[in-house]
Amino acid sequence: MEDEEKTKNRWSKRLFRHKIVRVRNIFSLISFNLTILIIFSLFLLNILPNKYNIIISIVLVIINFLGIILINVHKKIPLKILGYILLVVSVVVSIFGSYYILVTNDFLEKTFNRFSNVSTTNYYVVSLKSNNLTKNDIKGDVSVYTNTYNVDDAYNRLNESFKINKKSYDDLGLMFNDINNNKTKFMLIEASSYEIVFSIDKDLNKNDFDIIYEFSLVNKINNKNSTNNEKFNIFIGGKDFAGLMDFNAIATVNMKTHTILLTSIPRDYYIDVPDRGIKDKLSFMPAYGFDTNKRAIENLFGINIDYSVYINTSSLVNIVDYVGGIEYCSDEEFTTSHALVLDTYDDTKGKKLYVPEGCKTYNGIETLTIARERLNITGGDSKRQMNCQKIMQAIFKKLITPNTVLHYTETLNELKGIYDTDIDKKVISNFSKDYLNNSNKWEIKTQSVSGLDGFDKVHSSEMIDWVTYPYQDTIDSCSAGIKEVLK
Repeated sequence: MEDEEKTKNRWSKRLFRHKIVRVRNIFSLISFNLTILIIFSLFLLNILPNKYNIIISIVLVIINFLGIILINVHKKIPLKILGYILLVVSVVVSIFGSYYILVTNDFLEKTFNRFSNVSTTNYYVVSLKSNNLTKNDIKGDVSVYTNTYNVDDAYNRLNESFKINKKSYDDLGLMFNDINNNKTKFMLIEASSYEIVFSIDKDLNKNDFDIIYEFSLVNKINNKNSTNNEKFNIFIGGKDFAGLMDFNAIATVNMKTHTILLTSIPRDYYIDVPDRGIKDKLSFMPAYGFDTNKRAIENLFGINIDYSVYINTSSLVNIVDYVGGIEYCSDEEFTTSHALVLDTYDDTKGKKLYVPEGCKTYNGIETLTIARERLNITGGDSKRQMNCQKIMQAIFKKLITPNTVLHYTETLNELKGIYDTDIDKKVISNFSKDYLNNSNKWEIKTQSVSGLDGFDKVHSSEMIDWVTYPYQDTIDSCSAGIKEVLK
């Protein structure tokens, strides 16, 4: 009986040891597989230089194998405990590391090369509010601004739904005047052009008009997929709520010489509109088509632009608020001519911002208002471009602080909606690896074109607005600077 009890105890101990060994093996296998997963993910992400990937991989493998050896070979309890600690660390690092790698890869996949092959243009049918008309009343004469983008397609689309006659205008101001005086009841106009009128003619009150019908046209875009990954130009455009381009710049990048050249162009620059035979302000050019700004700047400097980044100003406000505001340093005191308002050109709807001389932290809407300012600062539009560069750099500095790194996933989610770009993920990967390898070698230079402020006809009409007439010598100088970096 006693022998039978001893036998049972021996078998119980053997079974327990067997279970312990099996648990050790399973734990070791899990740790090893997770280590292989994170190493594979690191190289697949292709953001870090290979030397960093190799160092990280070697450290993870050493920790993993050391832990496996200690829990399986050594009999001393303290060493086994150390082995388990090492494997737990390896598992935790692998799980969290793999998660953040997947999040980063998802961000890169969704936010780079994210241009659709179509563009959408919105059109309005507008009438005088006092007439109390609705879309069911649309008939007869409809005023049409002949310089509207894709005007014939827009008119034909409207004519499919309503029995109308086209009344053509080549002067946008005159068309609005006739609507305002009830000479015509309806007008067809592209959304950006509609906003442009109220930004120019302060005597017109937007509240006097009604958008009684709106529709969209979708047009195919022939994207040029650049294969240039070492030397390239990037167009950077800042779009406001109406789709107009408040900020225009070129980033010229040379990976071999580790040089970035930022070239700023004033939004009021009065230059040729591609394929139109007219001049207009750079900020108004999106009303002529999706990529008109980029093509106009290509013609201006005699260069090719490989990629584009379009930044949404509303999203810019959100990202500044997300990082807790940014520091802006002014070399003069001023009160903004624009009000602290979003998605409107009506500066009567908000208060103005007083900016003292010196450094201060500003929230999102305050930052946007400073970025828009040109009238009440020394240097006008040129100073505004410099302010935009300073603001972009300040946002970048806040994005790389420990606080945003600790909230990594939330930060990436905030960044997702701030821009659209056709830059390929591979370009970003190559740049990231090179910058980390040669951060002390990279140099950022800035330059800008300038001109003479004045007033002229804008937007293919008789409307007069503030413009900047280009100084050709600054264009030639900046063009030469761009081409020098690309050598």
